[in-house]
Amino acid sequence: MCGRYVFFDDRNPQLKQWIDQAKEKLPKKQFEEISLFEVFPAQMVLTAVYNPKTKRMQLVPMHWGYPGKEGKPVINARSETADSSYFFKDSHRCIIPASGYYEWSKNPKEKYYFTIREQPTLFLGGLCRRETDGLHMVILTEAAKVPESLIHDRQPLIFDASKIKDWCMDGDYRLLLQSSVQNRSMSKV
Repeated sequence: MCGRYVFFDDRNPQLKQWIDQAKEKLPKKQFEEISLFEVFPAQMVLTAVYNPKTKRMQLVPMHWGYPGKEGKPVINARSETADSSYFFKDSHRCIIPASGYYEWSKNPKEKYYFTIREQPTLFLGGLCRRETDGLHMVILTEAAKVPESLIHDRQPLIFDASKIKDWCMDGDYRLLLQSSVQNRSMSKV
């Protein structure tokens, strides 16, 4: 589930603004390492975290995936069990902004693109932590609902803009798991 996503596309002025802000604030070399369009596992991406000092969300570059066995990154985590998994201990909640994400059907193998019509920016729920080579994140998943369940059994946890700060703040998040946005649309690529 969610093995690739699109950070920025032309219909998303909010993410264009965030890209421009990151370009101004980050060192040139670091900004050039960030994947701004189609994002693959292990690439550097812009991720949003809550800063308790400023009481605001801020964009931070992170690698997509926690280091896994044999060098293969772990890119997703089940939202239902991640908080009790030893593998995800010392993680903090984050938001991964995206324009959409891809999923593949199995037989025949076809690529589909998922978006939300009323919400040009998808706010994917995630976890992040510091590793020896910097910050890393994973995308949280939940049981798939229609239309995604026609393609795959899992889908990313997605929040609307009003919930992203709540997701990233400390405290019990279980009620937020039930507020994942469901009205997704898909198109064959």
